Amino acid sequence: MSNARRFSAINTKLRVMHSHFLTDEDYINLIESKTVDDTIAYLKNNTIYGEFIKTDPHFTRIEEVDIAMDRFLVYQFGKILNYFSDKYKEFYRSLMLRYEVEDLKLFIRAVARGESLEETKNLSLIREKYYSFSYEKIKSAKNINELIEMLNDTPFYDIIKRYKDEDPERLIFYIEMSLDKFYFQTVSEKAKKLSKEDRKFVEQLVGRNVDLLNIEWIYRGLKFYNTLPEELINYALNGGLEFKYEDLKKLCYSDVDNLIKTVQKTPYKELFNPDKDIDTFLKIRIQRYLYNMFKDVFKKAKMDISVSIGYLHLLEFEIRDVMTILESKRYQMSSIDIREYLIRDLKGSE
Repeated sequence: MSNARRFSAINTKLRVMHSHFLTDEDYINLIESKTVDDTIAYLKNNTIYGEFIKTDPHFTRIEEVDIAMDRFLVYQFGKILNYFSDKYKEFYRSLMLRYEVEDLKLFIRAVARGESLEETKNLSLIREKYYSFSYEKIKSAKNINELIEMLNDTPFYDIIKRYKDEDPERLIFYIEMSLDKFYFQTVSEKAKKLSKEDRKFVEQLVGRNVDLLNIEWIYRGLKFYNTLPEELINYALNGGLEFKYEDLKKLCYSDVDNLIKTVQKTPYKELFNPDKDIDTFLKIRIQRYLYNMFKDVFKKAKMDISVSIGYLHLLEFEIRDVMTILESKRYQMSSIDIREYLIRDLKGSE
């Protein structure tokens, strides 16, 4: 099947759905709202997220919205999945692995803290039908080692079984890094079955994400945690565009100043713009880089996989901005300060 036939219907649908995203005016109204309840009321009454925000006594008001909006994102994934079959359905399903991984991390952290998985399940992002593990099986786990053994018939077992006897303080970190690595490897593997143009787009996308994650990981490891170079390189991700293995190795064995100088010679130079505190804004700048990339992808509207992937990422960034605004209300931040922490640029809307 040609890409024109494969993507004609879904891309048209997604452009219509994208038209229902928040406008700059919506952003301003949310920012200018006085309280958390005012902000939630606006979301309920004026946006596409309203029908997903339900009152639940288990959650605080902000948690309630956070979970509802993440589930809205997963719901959109499900709608897109329905348009595809065979290798393309497999690929989109691999993108959903990210949310399965996040749920598994959630359960692992809960078990490590001695919490009930029955209660933690309320915080999960996706429905059990998308899991490759059995929630019913793992919910009785009393400790990490038990949980790991209960995953023995899943793709995750070989990845995390090696950490069973690890120091508890480091175990969670090692497991989470390994699961993230597994996610990117899986997406890259599934992309190999796509058409040539779609495969190339995904390789570029994964490569950019890997570069950005590695930059953040190495920077924080060098600056805040005195992480050994061998450990830094061991947990760095493969498949970056700008930074191959030898480049990463040099960064891991250098220092923060050299890392910054090196990155400033690449397309990611704005990550270390000295105009604002790097430590505070590094994560936000990474998200802005990706937001602008996907905004450009969606605007070009090619008849290929880029529109649907762009749509999902733009939706995710919008959700993150909404949660930033809600959290800012909790701490009574000023409207000017809130704008600084948003992924979306509202400078032209003041």
